[in-house]
Amino acid sequence: MRFRLDGEGNTWLPNVPSARPVREILTHKQRVEFLKLLHDGLGCTMACARLGIGVREMKRALAASAGFRRAVEQIELVRAERMFALLYDAALNGDMKAAQFLLARHDRQVERRKARRDASS
Repeated sequence: MRFRLDGEGNTWLPNVPSARPVREILTHKQRVEFLKLLHDGLGCTMACARLGIGVREMKRALAASAGFRRAVEQIELVRAERMFALLYDAALNGDMKAAQFLLARHDRQVERRKARRDASS
């Protein structure tokens, strides 16, 4: 790192960032609306399109705010659980495609757990 001296012999760093406040990527209102759209069933891309923001902006907002990221993850977990419940109900009512999907998913989860145990041993 290089230092410069001013006329009085004081040092200062080159290229000091300006003191401008950092603009939020998304406003609070946009974040709340995005979470509502996700909760209502829209995907990330469709929710961004509905709000008129880019997917890159959304990814930056998720990276910048841990709280917002956790809220999105929580909504995605709720959606996955809701989907699982619907598939499970359909399988119990005789829908073979739903049963096959659930069994295939269960088999993959069992294989992942077994691979983790083998890797940790």
